Amino acid sequence: MTRTARAAYPRAVIKDRSESRSGLDTSLRKSGAGHHNWGSLADEHTLEAAALEDDQLEEQVGEISTTVEDTNSSRSISPAHGKPDMVRSTSGMSEEELQKARQFRKNAFKNPGDIDLSAIARTSAAVVGSPTQGDGMLHKPAVSDNMNPLF
Repeated sequence: MTRTARAAYPRAVIKDRSESRSGLDTSLRKSGAGHHNWGSLADEHTLEAAALEDDQLEEQVGEISTTVEDTNSSRSISPAHGKPDMVRSTSGMSEEELQKARQFRKNAFKNPGDIDLSAIARTSAAVVGSPTQGDGMLHKPAVSDNMNPLF
């Protein structure tokens, strides 16, 4: 197809999706094998044979390592001095403790030079759940549902 003078303008060529933007021929093939056409068909047999040989070698090494582990089974595998497991308290905080924790969290940032982040973290159990009705934290919406035409 021939181009007119207007179609040969550089901006028109850039926008033309039928032309390669890099200027290279898109029909070039890498004449290869395998994923994304990389490699060579001549090397395919050699590569497959090497892969099978590697698999057999890994199986042999795996068999040897399992026999070595069996002879040393009397030795402990886990380290002697590891971190102790985290133990969660089965009992929850009492209502009095929750109230104290909430009060502490309300006043935590009032003294700017005296912020104790670890104490704030320890009192996080007080605000974990949804607020109850008695907390006074539930507020009615400012706009009533009657004024909203979508509902």
